[in-house]
Amino acid sequence: MNNFRFFLLFLATVSMTFVYSNRVVFGFTVICQQSGNESETMTYVDPDYYLLESLNVAWMFTATAIGMCLGPAPFYFAHFLSTRVLIFSYGFLSGISSILYPLADSLGFWPALVCRFMAGFAQASQLHFTNDLVLRWTPQSEASFFFSIMLATSQFGPLFTMILGGEMCSSSFFGWEATYYILGVGTIAASMAFAYYYSDSVEENKNLEESEKKYILAGKHSTKEKETVPYKALLKDWTIWISLLMFTGYYLAMIVYQQYSPIFIKQVLHYTIRETGYFSAIPQFIAIFIKIGCGRLLDVKFGCGPKLTLVIPLLILESMSAFSLFLTGFLDDRVWALICMMIFASLHFFVPVICSRTIQIRAAQHSHFALNLNMVIAGIAQILIPLGVQAVVPDNSRSQWALVFYFLVITIIITSILYTVFSKVAAAEWTKPKRASEYTIYRLSDISPPEPITIPMPRECKY
Repeated sequence: MNNFRFFLLFLATVSMTFVYSNRVVFGFTVICQQSGNESETMTYVDPDYYLLESLNVAWMFTATAIGMCLGPAPFYFAHFLSTRVLIFSYGFLSGISSILYPLADSLGFWPALVCRFMAGFAQASQLHFTNDLVLRWTPQSEASFFFSIMLATSQFGPLFTMILGGEMCSSSFFGWEATYYILGVGTIAASMAFAYYYSDSVEENKNLEESEKKYILAGKHSTKEKETVPYKALLKDWTIWISLLMFTGYYLAMIVYQQYSPIFIKQVLHYTIRETGYFSAIPQFIAIFIKIGCGRLLDVKFGCGPKLTLVIPLLILESMSAFSLFLTGFLDDRVWALICMMIFASLHFFVPVICSRTIQIRAAQHSHFALNLNMVIAGIAQILIPLGVQAVVPDNSRSQWALVFYFLVITIIITSILYTVFSKVAAAEWTKPKRASEYTIYRLSDISPPEPITIPMPRECKY
């Protein structure tokens, strides 16, 4: 198959979009579940319904976050399994969590809580599989482009979910339950397709033509033995921690937007459920183009060094997004507040591309550990955010939400400055081999199949 890598990228993106959707869907459907206006015909809601308690809603978000914290663990004790088995396993878990959720909701708080935990657990695999695909299947000249597309699943998912959820909630025929059934079935189907065509070895994949195989492998190095992660050195690296800190700042703002923007737009700005669905989805749509377009530009570089290539778009986009978020809390006009909120989200969602590329360049073959650590941090952030929002916004008023927005603005500014001043966008010394070993260097040829040359790697060699 010609251009098979793009076909694989498409399958990975669709699969991870559904997995991401299963995590964020509750933040939208809870509006329908609480108020009983999931259709054009008013329905009765039991006054004892567990989601009418704000603390129970917070626990539903927290269960998802705990799942995200624990989700990366199997990658370290189930390493004997191939990546395709893990892809299907996580995808199936995510899909079944959505399919069973309407039933669990009818049974009560604890069954529903388990489903939300499963959805978060499965979503923790996103960065691990993204890193795996980019390292194995992406030519060096397309790494940022592939990364940006796969990380755009954090926009594809909410975009699809908010529109789907808005239509299902407003429908007199389907209801909010249909949102979960559609997402669950789609997740399992997409994950099966991705797992079927994926393979850990580019060289042994039968769907690749020789010319594309050579293009993917050109200039890459592969060790014959799996290297042990230098945990101590990695955890002492300032660039890794600054990138994770910036990831934390991103997650704080992103989770607040994705989980609470439907509530803010409907209950504070007083738009309808259908309008809320579309207004929440517009920034996701715009962010997709910004993410993919800027990701492609990062590969071009325009003669800049690796750090300057990442810092320039970061400062431009984050300064604009921080100012927009400040205006969201400052302005009283509901239309302008909505517009500023959408501008903020559209620009801010580019940050993961910067963080992920920095970690992958800095940690090289050990980047998977740092990215999995990032998912744990994301889970912790998601645990704390509902508790923080519950404390700061008890009455759901404009002035209370303004305090949340101002705090996020300060976080964005501080993390951007730290990254600009202190980060190093180059492979760390601890990624270099500590002993002589054999490396396979692939050469790109348009005429003959790629024939690897095996040479000893001297101790002092720099690459």
